[in-house]
Amino acid sequence: MLIHSAAQVLTLAGGAQRGTSLGDLGLIEDGAVLFRDGRIVETGLSPDLLKKYPDEKRMDVRGKVVMPGFVDPHTHVVWAGDRSAEFEMRLQGKTYLEIMEAGGGIVSTVLATRNASLKQLKDQTRPRLKRMFAHGTTTLEGKTGYGLNSETELLMMQALLELDQEEPLDIAFTYLGAHAVPPEYEGDTAGYTDLVCEEMIPALADWWAEHTKRPFPYIDVFCETGAFDLAQSRKILETAKEYGFPLKIHADEFDNLGGVSLAVELGAASADHLVVTSAEDIKALGKSDTVAVALPCTPFGLAESEYSPAKDILDAGGDSGNCHRY
Repeated sequence: MLIHSAAQVLTLAGGAQRGTSLGDLGLIEDGAVLFRDGRIVETGLSPDLLKKYPDEKRMDVRGKVVMPGFVDPHTHVVWAGDRSAEFEMRLQGKTYLEIMEAGGGIVSTVLATRNASLKQLKDQTRPRLKRMFAHGTTTLEGKTGYGLNSETELLMMQALLELDQEEPLDIAFTYLGAHAVPPEYEGDTAGYTDLVCEEMIPALADWWAEHTKRPFPYIDVFCETGAFDLAQSRKILETAKEYGFPLKIHADEFDNLGGVSLAVELGAASADHLVVTSAEDIKALGKSDTVAVALPCTPFGLAESEYSPAKDILDAGGDSGNCHRY
């Protein structure tokens, strides 16, 4: 089909952008797009492509913009239950870490998710995916991370794999068994780190090979005060890398522990949150291929005053992304 007469076509030509070049949309006014067999064949001015392909099936989109779908690089889209009761705590001025210490936050969702079936997880996730698609997201990264044991984490991964087949969005998969320390390991983060490395990651490798021929999913870790320190995060990511998993990291949401430099050192695909990232870590990002992912809705929702230093990252030559958090 030849889509033609668009007010604007956003081609984003030239591949991945970084630094101060980020934001070049590659606009074509009165543009056209020819696609066949699910792939874009050519873009250009409408008069030129209409003349070149006179027999092609056509769609006139006069007055509209033709653009790629949004790519959301960081979502926690699969979970059960809700944390609506925490809004009152936030209005009272409670911090994220204080809510976690009171039994809320991630741990609250973990308990509900562990009690959910595969069908319940999919049924609760599907409307979220449909809302995302309706607002223009066509590709997203979906994390596990609310099971915090091997059985539930794999169940969440199964839900993501099946939803990827059943829904129109493309899902990139991330295993976040190291999202937090589960209640049964309270006070023993080192013990849970050992469990992730010695049981959960090997189990994922075997399960993945049995259930799909896709490339391995990412392994992620929450490198943060109250979650996993730098040494524990290193152990988890290095173990994952030994098994051949690509890497991601949550870092610098509340404290600068050095997670960004660790991500750069290990060749992680991205480092996410980056609210209190140091100048040294920003410099390291600028020299690397690790993408900086900012999540402005997170500090906004938590009533925090600091946001990702996106301008500093771009000025350093970094590759930066923005996304909503689900």
